[in-house]
Amino acid sequence: MKIINLGLQDYIQTWDAMKAFTQARDIETEDELWVVEHPSVFTQGISGKDEHVLTNSEIPIVRTDRGGQITYHG
Repeated sequence: MKIINLGLQDYIQTWDAMKAFTQARDIETEDELWVVEHPSVFTQGISGKDEHVLTNSEIPIVRTDRGGQITYHG
């Protein structure tokens, strides 16, 4: 397994890169573990609703295709 230290990265750019890596890989592609930190962000999963965010803040909300409701990353 290849371990890659990405440091501090934008959530959406990293998510897009992860999806591209997953789409491009095949049976020969080495597994990768990405060590990454994001600036503060909320992700809203497919079960999440706007009213699940309990406070207004400057922290961005990113709608994702994962399960769950609201998760804070920061």
